[in-house]
Amino acid sequence: MPGTVLLLAASPLGRGRLVDAASVLPVLAAVPPSVLSGADTANVVELADPLEPQAVLTRLRAAAAAPGPLTVYVAGELRLDRRQRLPHLALARTTPSTVRYTALPWHWFRDELRLRPAGATTLFLDLRADADTWQALCAPPAPGRPFPLDCGRDAAVYGRIAPPP
Repeated sequence: MPGTVLLLAASPLGRGRLVDAASVLPVLAAVPPSVLSGADTANVVELADPLEPQAVLTRLRAAAAAPGPLTVYVAGELRLDRRQRLPHLALARTTPSTVRYTALPWHWFRDELRLRPAGATTLFLDLRADADTWQALCAPPAPGRPFPLDCGRDAAVYGRIAPPP
């Protein structure tokens, strides 16, 4: 059964950018898909600095629905929306005041991956948080709420979240 690999590198354009996330994709694209997925063959979807959260959700939803192993690599910046105080993956058009509308809510990862079989999903994260998000991640979660970057109980998660510069 073929695997699926979703390579997502996203960060805002312009001076406020904390990291050039898309620069990592050429290196990953050089790795054979079978190595990235852990399967004999794999379909690879690459999203470099996407503009719209709904477009990313569509690709994530399709990858999550595919049978076989799923590997998701996410590089980019985390920002907090000011209203709900939820972490989002900043996309190309994201600014501090538009996070809620132009960034990908992190809980969409958990929601889309929750129905996958145990052991079939692996996430690799290389993220940098802005100051507000870093504070929220360091605080204990509110009672009854999952950890802000929860990816679901059946997904293996590896990587790092760096503090603001």
